Amino acid sequence: MEQPRERAASLAVLTSIPMVGQLIAGRAVRDTLFLTEYDAAHLPTVMLAAAGTSLAAAVLVGRLMPRLGPRRMAVGITLANAAIFALEALLLEAAPRVVAVVAYVHISTLGALVVSAFSSVVNERFDPLYAKTVVTQVGIGATLGGVLGGLAAFVLSDTKQLSVVLWGLGALGILVALGAWSIGRSAEPRQAPESSAAATSIRAEPYLRRIALTIVLLGVVGVLVDYAMKAEADAAFADSSGLLSFFAVFYMVTSLLTFVVQAGVAKPLLRKVGLGGAMSVLPLGVVLTAGLGAVWTTLGTAALARGTQTVASSSLFRSGYELLYNPLPPMRKRATKAVVDIACNRVGYGLGSVLVMGIIALTGTAEAAAPWSLWLAVVAAMIALALVRQLQDGYVDALGTSLREGAVSLGSDDVVDATTLHTLAKTAGVLDRQKILDSVAALDAKRLQGEAELDRETALSQLAGLLSDDPEQVMQTLLDESLSPRLAAHVIDLLGNDVFATPAYAALERMQPRITGQLVDALCNPESPAAVRRRIPRLLRKNDGDLCVHGLVDGLGDDEFDVRYRCAHALAHVQKRNRSVQVPKDVVMQTVEREVAADHAVWEQQRRRDDISAEIHGEIDVLLQARDDRNLEHVFTLLSLTLDREAVILSLRALSSPDEKLRGTALEYLHNVLPDRVRDPLWPRLTERSERPQATPEATPPDELLKTMQSIMLDRDLAR
Repeated sequence: MEQPRERAASLAVLTSIPMVGQLIAGRAVRDTLFLTEYDAAHLPTVMLAAAGTSLAAAVLVGRLMPRLGPRRMAVGITLANAAIFALEALLLEAAPRVVAVVAYVHISTLGALVVSAFSSVVNERFDPLYAKTVVTQVGIGATLGGVLGGLAAFVLSDTKQLSVVLWGLGALGILVALGAWSIGRSAEPRQAPESSAAATSIRAEPYLRRIALTIVLLGVVGVLVDYAMKAEADAAFADSSGLLSFFAVFYMVTSLLTFVVQAGVAKPLLRKVGLGGAMSVLPLGVVLTAGLGAVWTTLGTAALARGTQTVASSSLFRSGYELLYNPLPPMRKRATKAVVDIACNRVGYGLGSVLVMGIIALTGTAEAAAPWSLWLAVVAAMIALALVRQLQDGYVDALGTSLREGAVSLGSDDVVDATTLHTLAKTAGVLDRQKILDSVAALDAKRLQGEAELDRETALSQLAGLLSDDPEQVMQTLLDESLSPRLAAHVIDLLGNDVFATPAYAALERMQPRITGQLVDALCNPESPAAVRRRIPRLLRKNDGDLCVHGLVDGLGDDEFDVRYRCAHALAHVQKRNRSVQVPKDVVMQTVEREVAADHAVWEQQRRRDDISAEIHGEIDVLLQARDDRNLEHVFTLLSLTLDREAVILSLRALSSPDEKLRGTALEYLHNVLPDRVRDPLWPRLTERSERPQATPEATPPDELLKTMQSIMLDRDLAR
């Protein structure tokens, strides 16, 4: 039975404590056992062997994960890990050198796989938005476990107690297995994955390739700084008790620092600088500390470089890195995460081990190789830094893809084949109202000169008809298809009269595009009646000229909500017909900022007014349905002018979905693409919307639904 979300999150935090405690204490025992039995010069060899074993295990897990699911894999790996710890405890006294090698390879391989499989369980259990909170909490629990694990290893640092530590590590594995199983089931696979799915996905997707290359480079960095510290430690301590004490204290201190960073820095830093900025702390920190260690090589500076790499990797980098997989569909995530998480890391370990072996061969001793390892770590970290900075954009793009795939799965009655519409607007600056009016005046003068031959008597007769007190005569004049465009100004005035609005609209439509200037003038003139201004955008939406677009953009600043609302929909219609039309992004975002800054009373007032004069029915309006969401509809229409139109519409669709994870994905996408000044005031309304999902709409024939989703956003009846 699946646990409630909050209970599952609590179980994840509790399970992370023994999981990481086992990992940290295991690493201390691993390093102590090996350096007690072998010289540090042999470290690159066993590191390379561990990298090869980890790579093979990761490929196997990558194949099994899609078939078995994260929970079963996590439990299986954890129990196998516990069993091997027990076997090593039994054999330690009889064959210490064999156990030293086996323990190094085993802990390096399965320790990371346990963490990766557990992360997959957490990753698939929660939606992307809630996962941010859970991952941060799990990170805090994990660092607490690291402190406890390091403390236990320090207390039992006597060589005679190593077997006791190994037995304890096996017992912790059983607790982790129970916790992973209890979190709650993740989505089970519905079909067998294709062969080589992970490799194919990584090769095909630039986003995954960039993640994989980053992990490889950081794996190289980890080996280089790790070797430097262990070589200095081997030279500084003569017995295993001293080594175990040092490694226990080192891992305990780094876990404590990780806890502090995770609890106090990770979450606000993720909010402020995004995934790319938070993850950049790791390579940047290594560049600085490894550079210091390379210049002045001691156990302290080498430990500082390794500690910086450990703390940043386990806190800031891990918090951002786990979120990189949230946008991926579950099947693709399962097939690729273990490969990227472990295999690519171990490829980096292998490359780093080969580099260290080469350095030792050149320098002659393990200790002399330490500073050169740190110099290479600086170079690799600088390259990784450049890659990490690019991951934020890839994350947002992947979120958009996830929205597309997720929206299609809302239900069979709600499926449409959406076409990707990329209308990336370039900043064009705030439009000058006076320039628009001057352009209108110049266009008017040219038009009047060209129509000087119009029969004066006919024009006077039509003018008299438009100004008549007899409604029937006015109506007949408006229906006259020969009505002169020179009289457009008088016809525009009649748009404000509900009786004549429909024939006036038809007459003005026949005069288009010759009267665009007069329509824009009336729209931009605050002295024009509101009823006239709010009906003009419908006429301008069929014209994609610069003057028309500029006028509609200027209308976004009108005092009347109905006018702003219709100008936004008209621009969306123009942009949908002609994808080359660009709307200034800064103007749109300033407009959105003004709209969302309005207090609740203003939104309520606009809702009541809209209930009286609602005319527009478009894609976003259909998705919201409820009239009390007209303001939110207007904001989303504005956003669709400069952001990925399809992703914006699908985000709104997902917010009304009963699928909790899909709603979270939509919120996470919007969180990343909206500027802070827009997101902060809008966020309470978005989260409130997501917490009251609408029921699935009644079945609609596929052809009709497709036609509706592809219809013009301003397709509505004339004003009543």
